[in-house]
Amino acid sequence: MLINGWPIRKDAKIFLAALLLVVFMNEYIVYKIQSYRWPTFPDIDRDLNKCQVALLIGDPQLQGYQDESFFPFGMITRWDVDRYLWKTFAHAFDYSQPDVIIFLGDLFDEGSKAFPEEYKSTLDRFQSIFPQTSYMKTIYIPGDNDIGGEDYDIPFQWKRDRYERTFGNVSDLIKFGFVDYAKLDIVSYQLSERKLKDAQDLQKKITSPITVMLNHNLMSVNVKHFVYPITRRLRPKLIFSAHFHTAWLHSCTDCLRDDEYSWDISKQELTYLDSYLTLDMTATNSMFEITVPTASYRMGTPNIGYGLAIISADKTVQFTVLWSPRRYTMLIAYLIVLALGSLLMCLTRCSRRPR
Repeated sequence: MLINGWPIRKDAKIFLAALLLVVFMNEYIVYKIQSYRWPTFPDIDRDLNKCQVALLIGDPQLQGYQDESFFPFGMITRWDVDRYLWKTFAHAFDYSQPDVIIFLGDLFDEGSKAFPEEYKSTLDRFQSIFPQTSYMKTIYIPGDNDIGGEDYDIPFQWKRDRYERTFGNVSDLIKFGFVDYAKLDIVSYQLSERKLKDAQDLQKKITSPITVMLNHNLMSVNVKHFVYPITRRLRPKLIFSAHFHTAWLHSCTDCLRDDEYSWDISKQELTYLDSYLTLDMTATNSMFEITVPTASYRMGTPNIGYGLAIISADKTVQFTVLWSPRRYTMLIAYLIVLALGSLLMCLTRCSRRPR
């Protein structure tokens, strides 16, 4: 075999064949196989007056330019995580054909500190990774990486203003079909008078039979007297949150009861969820909170995926997680092939040396 007139040795042929096979497996087959492992999509009536499908994205955290490695490694890592998000989201979108897309905060890893050109570049990448958002009903909520608020990252007003110019109001009520989606951005143990006023303003706008609250931070882990001033006004039957990068279900039968001190919540880890959960929201004082895992393999957790909720007008919810393949396992496979290929060619070359 010749390439540009130069012969290729047998060991090089084996190495190239193995490398091409691993690339084909890692960049195409693995994603297909993983999507086939998702549960069968329920037989539902796609009438928006009866049912709506929500695709939930938690903590995509597009890598920025300040905290990544120096050139060219930072460029390579950004490129790889962008392609991973683009591929996994495309499969999740094709599977679910959602009616609404919901981003649960931490859209950018450096959104709260990026310089203007960095922010614009990250936004361009975001729109190319999730192109469906240009024509689909999409709801965005901010996380601490977007507008500050965690540790020493002060949530200055200019951060909030920049986010709202790009993704809409931090606090808002989004009406879609028979659901009112309430956004408030409640940070743990930082309930301010401003947030209470925002909740009162949103309460006046609620007209739909189902209220779903969207918040980046987990709400139900807080003591009830902190959360109750919000839930008493909005009375959400369901809360979607993110932030902790793992999947959990918090259930409570009497969280909306007029008692600021009783807060009996059961927790269920959803790390190995491989089917649909069905939640009944018809009880008067019941409330559920679902924490959606991260969609990015860079967040330090092996279990990555997208939340999928089928909300019905009869106040039932079917929820599952569309788990994504583990990218680090694929990258390790590349390293193994490169190492074995290098060793093979080295041994072959050494065996051909004259003694």
